[in-house]
Amino acid sequence: MTLKKKIAISFSIAFSILFGVAMLIIYYASVDFRNDQFRQRLVDKLDYISHYIANTPSFDRESYKTYFQDIEDGLFYEDVIILDKHKKLIFSTVKDKTITWNQAIINRLDNEKRIFYKQDQYEILGKYYLINKQTYYLLVKAQDYSGNEKLDHLAIVLTILFLLSTLLIWIFSYNLILRLLHPLDRLKKDITQINASKLTNPVKYAGNTDEIAVLTQAFNTMLKRLSSAFESQKEFNSSASHELRTPLARMSFQLENLRNQQQLDENVSHVLDNIAKETQHLSEVTNSLMLLSKFDSATLQTTYQEERIDEIIFTAYEKVAKAFPDLQLDFSIKGVADPKLTLVCSAQLIEIAFVNLFKNAALYSYHPEVTVVIHESPTQLKVRVTNHGAALSSTDQKRIFDAFSRGENAAETTGSGLGLRIVKRIMDSHQATVEYKANTQHSAHTFTLRFPKSTTENSDSLPIQ
Repeated sequence: MTLKKKIAISFSIAFSILFGVAMLIIYYASVDFRNDQFRQRLVDKLDYISHYIANTPSFDRESYKTYFQDIEDGLFYEDVIILDKHKKLIFSTVKDKTITWNQAIINRLDNEKRIFYKQDQYEILGKYYLINKQTYYLLVKAQDYSGNEKLDHLAIVLTILFLLSTLLIWIFSYNLILRLLHPLDRLKKDITQINASKLTNPVKYAGNTDEIAVLTQAFNTMLKRLSSAFESQKEFNSSASHELRTPLARMSFQLENLRNQQQLDENVSHVLDNIAKETQHLSEVTNSLMLLSKFDSATLQTTYQEERIDEIIFTAYEKVAKAFPDLQLDFSIKGVADPKLTLVCSAQLIEIAFVNLFKNAALYSYHPEVTVVIHESPTQLKVRVTNHGAALSSTDQKRIFDAFSRGENAAETTGSGLGLRIVKRIMDSHQATVEYKANTQHSAHTFTLRFPKSTTENSDSLPIQ
């Protein structure tokens, strides 16, 4: 989940919770207000009834109606019960129904004087009165139809308001976060475009004092330090490799002259052969390091041209065959009926990649043989290079393309451990891929090189990264 979404969701959830709590406070405050108002109306009703009792010693239903006909109390489904000091019924407004009451509530009125409670949809108030030195127990039961209807309406309004507000705040917060963090998106875009050839280009930001400006300045400072260290490393690597090439070439030339002398002892000749091999190995390591340093140079860019992949493969094989004359090549083409086999690339670099793969096959195969299968499809050009040799451990298979990485099967063979690393870097520079897969059952080692059609058909100049 992106930072923008996290901030927007967190802000929206916090607002929704706070707004929901505010809505609940409003609703329950309204509930308490309705309860207090309705209780007060019930109390007023019983006070009116106490005045009626005091003014009408012999009261009945007709006189009750006459007395309260001008009083508007707004009570619905009202029932009134009057009990005497012996807690017996002496008056009731209930008609055609059995009159019941909670005797326990009546007994509690002696001490508590006033009790309010609910029963189903009704709200009941019981109160103790002393009227004209006579004890009365009055009960009034009614429904607050209007108040409950208003509460239901308020609940609906608050719910709709909560949902609409939550939806609007989610949309508003997300768009606000997008606008506020838009400079961060630009910064991310600029950073992702930085590669080895753009380390000296600082990231630009229009702000001056905000956190993103501070982050940009810190990143540019780090970029300068990284560029300086990177350039120093490349300069040392390139200079050291270049300086070593000349004395190595002289040593090889002098060793060759010395080996051609006829008066050499057999042991001395054997030692000279070993020294010549080590010198050649050191020369190859120097050339590999120099080639790797060029991959990271901003000034060395290769102009890609349309080349035939089969011609590059045969040229690479011919170069390897000079050093390993026993190496056999099994070549085949599959896929479309009329393959073009064209590739927009640097022929020199792709040739180096195949030279390293063929040398790898010649050095580590049980039999000096390599199989190359080209498969062309509408979407990609795939080259599969296979040889048979000692199996690699799972650890060696994972780091086979790492620099200076050599498997256990290479203990008796001289090498630098840079060949496959160079193959990987060359493929990356062409926006292509190389994969390794081992078949332990047949002791097969297969390298699959895939060149997408977008690469093979694009003739623009591409920089090596």
